[in-house]
Amino acid sequence: MTFIAVIVFILIFSLLVLVHECGHFLAAKRAGVKVEEFGLGLPPRIWGKKRGGTIWSINWIPFGGFVRLKGEAGEKPQEKDALPHKGYGWRLLIITGGVLMNFLLAYVLLMVGFWLGMAPIATNPEALAGSRFESHVLVLSVLRGSTAEQAGIKEGDIIVSVNNAPIKLSSELQQQTAQSKVVKLVIERAGKQMALTVPTRLEGGKRMIGVLADESVGKVAYVWWKVPYLALLDFVVLFRQIGAVLVGVIVHLFTTGSLQDTVSGPVGIAKVTSDAVRLGWTYTLQLIIFLSVNLGIINIVPFPGLDGGRLAFILLEMGRGGKKVGKDVENLIHGLGFILLLALIFAVTYRDIIRLFSSV
Repeated sequence: MTFIAVIVFILIFSLLVLVHECGHFLAAKRAGVKVEEFGLGLPPRIWGKKRGGTIWSINWIPFGGFVRLKGEAGEKPQEKDALPHKGYGWRLLIITGGVLMNFLLAYVLLMVGFWLGMAPIATNPEALAGSRFESHVLVLSVLRGSTAEQAGIKEGDIIVSVNNAPIKLSSELQQQTAQSKVVKLVIERAGKQMALTVPTRLEGGKRMIGVLADESVGKVAYVWWKVPYLALLDFVVLFRQIGAVLVGVIVHLFTTGSLQDTVSGPVGIAKVTSDAVRLGWTYTLQLIIFLSVNLGIINIVPFPGLDGGRLAFILLEMGRGGKKVGKDVENLIHGLGFILLLALIFAVTYRDIIRLFSSV
């Protein structure tokens, strides 16, 4: 992991946190709620300066950030610039403001990336109607004992054509394989092309050769006026995919008491950032978009200490006809949730460090 990659990771993480907290800050200001502190990182404080009635601070724990609002701990609820004094609409907007800003950042960056020719992150290239794109089908893995392995196909091969028809999408490979007892492939390996004949096998009612392949999309020439729609389409698909993965992680955690191996903390994300920086600006931009959506979804989870946990208490109050949970009880629950979150971050970070050193 290079020094430049570490710096880029710090800048990306700081950007995402800054945008998130700006969402809370702007919503609070719009609602007339006093912002007592805007902090990057978590206490204890390194540096702070009061300006415009708000303390702007940098804190020692570099994971996250916060906006401290007047009255959020239950003090002075009757004062007009205190959070509890505001109606449900304003309070809901203030709590979700950070999440909405992360989603907005991701959408805007998707549009910018698309105008610059970036490939979509989650959308199948076939959905890019009217767009021209460079693409090739890459073999990600080969099933042991499959006809593809027996024919000599290897991970990393590029499939140029199937049955004499050039292909750009993995779906085209699937279509040709599904209707043929034998497929004729032209593959590219290390800049050289070779022809292979691969029999298909009938498994589960489908013909297959035993490869996991996906398209690697290069620069895309989008129809410029379609970019806002295409960016929104990609955002929605990405949102669904990340949401589904997160639900799986939570279910796995509560049913087994352990985290999946795919879960990474700051160290693991820094390693991914290093790989993205090495691959180029488009991969780095895609990583920022992915992390921004991921941060937004995680924060809306109804867990104490997160925005979603605070949102749950407001919704509970609304459901009880305005009867609030005792502020001491709510603060205690959020405090315990915050401690659990820190413990989870440190546990995942420790595992990432062990993995990093074991791979050296």
